[in-house]
Amino acid sequence: MGVSRYIPLFLSLILGLTLHAEETFRTFTAVGGQSFTARVLSYEGQTFYLEGKDKKLYPVPYNQLSTADQTYLRQLSQEGKIPIGDPRKLASQESPKEQESEASSSNEDMAEPAVTAQDGPRLKAPPKKKPELRKGSFFSYKPVKLGQDPNLAVEAKGGGMPKEGEPIDFTNHVLPILEDRCFSCHQEPYDKNGRTIQPKAGLALNTYELVMKGNLDNTVVTAGDVADSYLHEVLTLDEDDDMFMPPKGGPLTPEQIDIIKRWIEEGAKPKAGGGDSADTSGGISFHDHIFPILEERCLDCHGEPYVKNGRTIHPKAGLALDTYEAVLKGNLDGAIIDRGDHEESTLYVVITLDPDDSEIMPPKGDPLSAEEVELFKKWIDEGAKEYPSDVFEKPKEEKVAVSLTSAADTKIPLVDLLGKRLSKPSKTQLEVASKTGALVTPLSMKHTMIRAEFSSGPSLIDDRAVGALSGIQNNISHLDLSRTKITNSAIGTVTKMKHLTWLGLRNTEVNDQAVKQLKNLQFLRYLNLSGTKVSDSAIKDLSQMKDLEEIYLWNSEVTENGVESLRSALPNAKVVF
Repeated sequence: MGVSRYIPLFLSLILGLTLHAEETFRTFTAVGGQSFTARVLSYEGQTFYLEGKDKKLYPVPYNQLSTADQTYLRQLSQEGKIPIGDPRKLASQESPKEQESEASSSNEDMAEPAVTAQDGPRLKAPPKKKPELRKGSFFSYKPVKLGQDPNLAVEAKGGGMPKEGEPIDFTNHVLPILEDRCFSCHQEPYDKNGRTIQPKAGLALNTYELVMKGNLDNTVVTAGDVADSYLHEVLTLDEDDDMFMPPKGGPLTPEQIDIIKRWIEEGAKPKAGGGDSADTSGGISFHDHIFPILEERCLDCHGEPYVKNGRTIHPKAGLALDTYEAVLKGNLDGAIIDRGDHEESTLYVVITLDPDDSEIMPPKGDPLSAEEVELFKKWIDEGAKEYPSDVFEKPKEEKVAVSLTSAADTKIPLVDLLGKRLSKPSKTQLEVASKTGALVTPLSMKHTMIRAEFSSGPSLIDDRAVGALSGIQNNISHLDLSRTKITNSAIGTVTKMKHLTWLGLRNTEVNDQAVKQLKNLQFLRYLNLSGTKVSDSAIKDLSQMKDLEEIYLWNSEVTENGVESLRSALPNAKVVF
């Protein structure tokens, strides 16, 4: 028999499969957004065989199609509208039957219709029974995890059963079920005989964070929505379905499925009663309060490296936020958390920027809510602890031992003395500051002090721009706000620049109230108030700034009498009027 003999058989099979599916051509969409027109012929495991309009056969992985297409294919397979197997293999299996049919075509009355496996339910080997152990046997002992209530883990198969009305707890109720039935295929990569064993379908289920993360295709749990949670769906499929889970050992018990269902309905929280509404009176917990926000809003860009289409995808800016350790580590530019001080923490700075700022995080969707921002603020100020019970002592702020005398005696400029005690600002902090329109430049290669000025388009600069400098406020020693539209409201931010030595406020709207706030700047040596609304009422406050070396009051509302009084109070200062 020649090859040509099988061509009409294969074509007839394709026709038969199409009729069996009762489906016509439709548009499919890949996860990358590409669209193509085809119709379903059959499936095998997680691969569906599609026929394009060019009559070619295309094996397509299930997880490479859009969610809508996946739902469509699942429905076809569950309803038995498409056969199981590679069409090419099915063609070779059907050929002998076709030959038999041809040989007996002259005696149709004696011929009986062939029955294939697809015409009825698929036969499946019964699950292997686990050996029953006598009560009290050493081998029937079930180890209890550290911190787990032994009463919740001893009797129930695969997990402790919650008491009536008790909220579902992930560690005590859900994790034991996953451990008993899912870990053999779905746990973090591990080494075996010198080989790294990866979790099937890229899905690890051995921690709360991994369960909520899902795999490269999508999440498997949608908090509060059972219908949209793939984990629950695959547990409740027909046992004959190829996507039924777990594939070995039989289905979960109705009680176990109900535990997972209730856990999802209750918000899929890491702890019973935890989550967004968890009580914070005992302190902020990274796992209960902070991580759920990071997971929902940040891990799309800042998760651990993963492989996609043969290429390793690294977290943006080299910053991973998927574990407590990663958050504290920061990235190559430095830490993003200054434990005990939210104002010095880059993470807090970028989530509190103006919504129109291109550097605000997260960049997509709405900004974090006021409640979420407040959680981050409290968590950082409490020491950015993993658990509220952890001990954190904020380092005592060292008083900078520097004065005019010491600076003069050592011949070392004041900014050099200040700069030696400060760490370098991160690249992200400098970029955020520059986005305001500020020209941010280092004063010297010898230290970390910075000059910030708004020399380009100062008339467009208002109080918000000054607030955006808060990420580098400790390193600013020279600040020029001349000719900007700032008001007294911005001076409160300026006074937080504790190492400021030079301040230019020329031709701005500031007045005497601004000077009242500035008098507490310990290291201020130069102050330009020319063209401002500062008057004689500010002379008393200026007179208390004993370390000022230069004061400019030209074209302000200060009178000659006020200047004379100031010169008498500060005989060593240069007062320009």
